[in-house]
Amino acid sequence: DIRHTQWGKELYKMRGQTIERVFADAKEKHGMRYTNLRGLRKVGHYLTLLFACMNLKKLALWKKRRGTFPPTVPALHSFFLKIFFAFNKKPLLGCIT
Repeated sequence: DIRHTQWGKELYKMRGQTIERVFADAKEKHGMRYTNLRGLRKVGHYLTLLFACMNLKKLALWKKRRGTFPPTVPALHSFFLKIFFAFNKKPLLGCIT
């Protein structure tokens, strides 16, 4: 009954812009059209990590737009560079070591 009210109709129009947008991005940008994993548990773990990353990205972009993103901490920057170079032999895009 709610969907037939004026409020319900307006809310339903917003659905394509908000809720379904997340799933469309996941399909197009993150390869969720199919999976190479087997088993519901493995797929569930993968999706949990994927959606957590998408939420963190959304939060970072939202905070950057509002200007509430904290300044970069040099200690963390060097820590992440060490981790990055531990997995990659060559620096990407001219990263400074």
